[in-house]
Formats: sequence, structure tokens, C-alpha cells
Amino acid sequence: MEMIEKPVSRYSYYDVLEVNPLSPQHEVTQAYERAKATYSGENPAVYTIFSEKEAREMLRLIEEAYSVVGNKSLRILYDEKLVTGALRNEEVTAESLQTESKSRALANQLPKKPKIYKLDYPKDTAFEQQILEMKDWTGQVIRKVREYKQVSLDQLSEITKISSFYLHAVEDMHPEQLPARVFVRGYVAQICRVLNLNEKVVCDSYMQHFQTKTN
Repeated sequence: MEMIEKPVSRYSYYDVLEVNPLSPQHEVTQAYERAKATYSGENPAVYTIFSEKEAREMLRLIEEAYSVVGNKSLRILYDEKLVTGALRNEEVTAESLQTESKSRALANQLPKKPKIYKLDYPKDTAFEQQILEMKDWTGQVIRKVREYKQVSLDQLSEITKISSFYLHAVEDMHPEQLPARVFVRGYVAQICRVLNLNEKVVCDSYMQHFQTKTN
């Protein structure tokens, strides 16, 4: 029997279904139905572009993609890996996600709490208080705090696994150089964890400013 290789991590299930990662669940289902109809044997046009074997393999990928992003809990887990960049470093399949999801359920626990990083830098009491009270966060403010806490972009990239290119774009607030909003918020959240900032306050404020850049 011929073995079919598993999809590697370069595949995004959203790409397979040709749907935006921010799409609501009903749009994901609609995209799945369209994709399935496109590569179905009932669509003779598909064989003018793909061989029967290629069409079968694409249908298998479509079914696997929908088994993940069509399932609320697995989609959340998959999005978590997309945001953290885990897909660049490991093979993530429907099977591995199902196994991890079951393990979490059995352990009756949420994903591990973010690590608190101990940063060694000269403290400015007044500025520390200002950071705690800060409500208005832009990329420039994040850069100022990062530099104050003596964390270089290279160090931040090494810890978060986010490329320096994206980190620059986050601080410069250049939406054209960044992926979808959900990923940008994830990047900011990871930066907050390294710099020990209030994740919700910073993310909410930053994304409001970021939105004005995309309008």
C-alpha cells in the first residue's frame, strides 16, 4: 500500500481552506464546503489541473484542516501555536493537536501560565511607577520601556521566537509589515510577558492605536 506523507509544518490549515484566521466559525465551514466541492470527483474540471492522486491528497488535507479549525477547542490550540511561532519549529498535525488537547483535558488544566522573567537593570523608582500607571501604550512607548529594562531586540527575539523584523514592525507600528491583527496582539502579549507588563492594558491600548494605522 502506498504511504501518503503527512503534511509538514509549512502548511497552514487556514491556507488549505483558503480562509482568513480571523474568520468566524460559519465562514470556516463555508470555506470547507467550497474546498471540498472544488476537489471532489464530482467536479470533472479538477482533473484538468490535478491528477486524481493529487486531488485525493488535497481532499485529505482539506478534511484534516477542517477537523482542526472546525473544532472550537482544537482551533484555539492551533491558533496558540500560530501566534507563538511553534509551527516553525515542530510538525503540528490534527493528530498531535488532538493528543495535546486530550492531555490538557485529562490534567484538567489550562495552558501553563506565562513565565515571569527576572530582568536585571538599574531601577528608576519614578519611572517604574509611571510604567505601572501607564494606560496609553504605543510602539514607541513599548520600545522606551524595553530599552529602559535593557532588553535588546535580539534578546527579545531569542526569548519570544518572534523575528526581529516583526519586533521592529511592532515598535514602529507598521501594519503593512505585519500579519493579521490576531497575530500582532499575540506578539504584543509575548513582549509584555518578557518585560513584565500588564498584558491586557498594554494589548488593548496598543491595538487601538494600531487599528488607526490600518484605516
